[in-house]
Amino acid sequence: MRDLFLYAEKCKKELDRLKIRYAQNIVFAVNTRAKTRLGVCKKSGDKYKIEIAYALLDEKTDEQLLYDTLFHEILHTCRGCMKHTGRWKELAEKVNTACGCNITRTTEGDILPDSLVQKPKYRVVCPTCGEVFERYKRSPLIDDPGRYRCGKCKGSLKSARIFKAV
Repeated sequence: MRDLFLYAEKCKKELDRLKIRYAQNIVFAVNTRAKTRLGVCKKSGDKYKIEIAYALLDEKTDEQLLYDTLFHEILHTCRGCMKHTGRWKELAEKVNTACGCNITRTTEGDILPDSLVQKPKYRVVCPTCGEVFERYKRSPLIDDPGRYRCGKCKGSLKSARIFKAV
């Protein structure tokens, strides 16, 4: 298991070398519940909390993905960089060029090993168009699909099949 704090310090030192000013009051944490995101930066007052998905710390995951995610989130702590536009985009490109990173706004595709990706437990299927709605935990949609309509065809999900995905 990789040490999040060691990797975060390496990223901060690299940003210091590039003379990129980021917030000094950052708390790093591991998010063991994250299913669909690799990291997040939350601001509360003048403090920042960066959460990194547990799967990124596994040795089976590409180490560069951890660096890219940490840089991405730390850059959000720079003044005027909470969104993925303007200054954040410029700084991300500067880090990409100087460090050989691939910092992007979002990440798509199968980037984590299958053994680390948690599969949804529940699935509702629209009987009209076949649209699939997956959930990681029980929700009102799972418990009573008849109260909802399909976002694609507006069909009723009343008679949709519900099963626990494997």
